[in-house]
Amino acid sequence: MDSRQILMLSEPQRSHVLDEMRALLAGTQAILGALATDDMAAVSRYAKPLGMGMADNAEKHLKGVLPQEFMQLGLSVHKDFDLIAADAESLKDPKHTLKQLSEAMSTCNACHASYQIRTGMASEKASDARLDEVAQRGSHVMPFALEQTTHVFTKTEQGGVQQVIVKDKANTEQIKLIREHLAKISHEFKQGDFSNPAKIHGDTMPGLDELRKAKPGQIRFDYKELVDGAEITYSTDVPSLIHALHQWFDAQLSDHARHAVSGHAHHSMHGN
Repeated sequence: MDSRQILMLSEPQRSHVLDEMRALLAGTQAILGALATDDMAAVSRYAKPLGMGMADNAEKHLKGVLPQEFMQLGLSVHKDFDLIAADAESLKDPKHTLKQLSEAMSTCNACHASYQIRTGMASEKASDARLDEVAQRGSHVMPFALEQTTHVFTKTEQGGVQQVIVKDKANTEQIKLIREHLAKISHEFKQGDFSNPAKIHGDTMPGLDELRKAKPGQIRFDYKELVDGAEITYSTDVPSLIHALHQWFDAQLSDHARHAVSGHAHHSMHGN
């Protein structure tokens, strides 16, 4: 099982990250070719475009979208290439450059070992094995019956709304259990405690790490009872946390595919 942290990106964002990775790989190959002929001027010429100038471009596209730790690893690599370019010009020492290049590649390897990129999770149902696993874990965390209820996840410009409603409005026992659970986790979320979602979906759940790191008061959690269940409204003015909430919703839609719908789909159902 791939335990790396999942980074949920839009297709354009994914393309930008992969284009940068390919540029780093091609540049590294060119540097190695220049080192093979002791052409240190070429080493410097190939290294310069891989430096902080490339990082500044990425910052414009991905600031607030990618985790800070991921961005720091990337910045470290770009700084390494700036130093490689400068030292190749001043020291003209191939062995020194090879050592620098090895250190930069170690940082790249650490990043690839820690993160995986995905797109479009909202439309992708998890595998049957994953759905079974999540349902089994959920039965130990959520007191209500999944088969008698529906999760509804609606993204908004400031976050989103999570609802759990009964399929039969006369099912007062399930309504009571829904309200108890959502009231409880809403209070836990305000304390920065997201342990219950982690128990169900795992610690690498998209968006979860960013939500855990949010400062007190950065995200508002508003619990409300509904006639047929309850809801939690999540809202924030921080772009990175809005993105994290949307990732978190997408992950739950995927993992609860048998018992969950997006807000748009839910509203369409009730319009019939």
